[in-house]
Amino acid sequence: MAKQSSPVEYDFKGIGFSKIGYFKEVRSKIKELEQLNMELARRHNKLEAIIDSMNSGLTILDSDMNIVFANRLQMLMFPEVSLIGEKCHQAFFRRKKICSNCPACKTLQSQEIFRGEIRIKHGAFAGRYYEWSTSPVKSPLGRVDEVVLLMRDITRRKEAEFKLLQSDRMAAIGLLAAGIAHEINNPLTSIAGFSEALLKRVKGRQRSAPENLDIESLREYLEIIFNEAYRCKDIIQNLLEYSRKSTEDKEILEIAKTIKATVMLVRKHAKDQKIKIVFKNVLTSGFNRILGNESQIQHLLLNLLNHSLKSAGGGGELTILARNLGHLIEVHLAINGSGGSDLSVAQQSEMSCAAAASPVVSEMDLSICYTIMKQHDGELRFEENQRNRFSFTLRFPAVVA
Repeated sequence: MAKQSSPVEYDFKGIGFSKIGYFKEVRSKIKELEQLNMELARRHNKLEAIIDSMNSGLTILDSDMNIVFANRLQMLMFPEVSLIGEKCHQAFFRRKKICSNCPACKTLQSQEIFRGEIRIKHGAFAGRYYEWSTSPVKSPLGRVDEVVLLMRDITRRKEAEFKLLQSDRMAAIGLLAAGIAHEINNPLTSIAGFSEALLKRVKGRQRSAPENLDIESLREYLEIIFNEAYRCKDIIQNLLEYSRKSTEDKEILEIAKTIKATVMLVRKHAKDQKIKIVFKNVLTSGFNRILGNESQIQHLLLNLLNHSLKSAGGGGELTILARNLGHLIEVHLAINGSGGSDLSVAQQSEMSCAAAASPVVSEMDLSICYTIMKQHDGELRFEENQRNRFSFTLRFPAVVA
């Protein structure tokens, strides 16, 4: 009779201990992963806080110029656009095609860093200047798959540069004016003196003059020579006063006199362009003064007059109207009295004028004009019609005499 085999014995106790050890190890790994995940989240939050606290807008672009990341400041620059997923040229510059000489494309191709400056034309920061740089982001294989674009606001620095440049220009004008003033004044003095002497002689001998001598025409011509000589002397004097170094001191000014003196500097230029300048002063006596720096106000008016003349394109009438508006003095400059929608320069840009987008209007000069108005607690408004003709409105606080 065959021997019956005994049943297989299992070490359930050993298996139990083995499973317990395995689960303990899994739990330890899970705990370790949770700690790593928390550390990664902490580092992510820290990095995100650092990026959001930057004073530069940061954008990451992929190889197709799509925006894959933008920090908080960059989003604030363009609040009306959902930056993530947009093409950079569409989001920032409202263009359908990639910008010519795109620095991000150059960075992708050359793996180099590029830097430059740009003026934003759209969005909440329209009119502001930004310094930008593009840097490559390399993959582990050394290939550039993404580009970091940094944008930093340098509007105040640009304005300081513009102001310094304008000061240099004014200093150069001052040196030039001082150098030629005596050379011009001496012959003008002679012309005025001799014409005055001839006028006295003509008036004294008018009755005894020969019949074939048109004494009346001779007297008229001499008066023209005399008056024009003194007008030239006044122009030179105004130029000298205008080109003197400006100070921050302010005094009470009769704005109408300042306007007339500035108009004299551009009247010849306007005449060459067949533009008639008409100054209408309807300011109330005793309510026609402002507190200001005369050199700065002349600079302001001269720039705006030049811009108005340029926008005329030849021919027409430039009207300057000075009037009271409540507690303000308003000065309005317009070609043929035309204008478009009323745009506040302050609303367009704190330090740069929206008009600078036009090739007719200089960014530098108008930004300085706006700065001068701010220094005088005034307001500058700009209008443009469909024919690109400009008009300007200045409003100063009046000083009651």
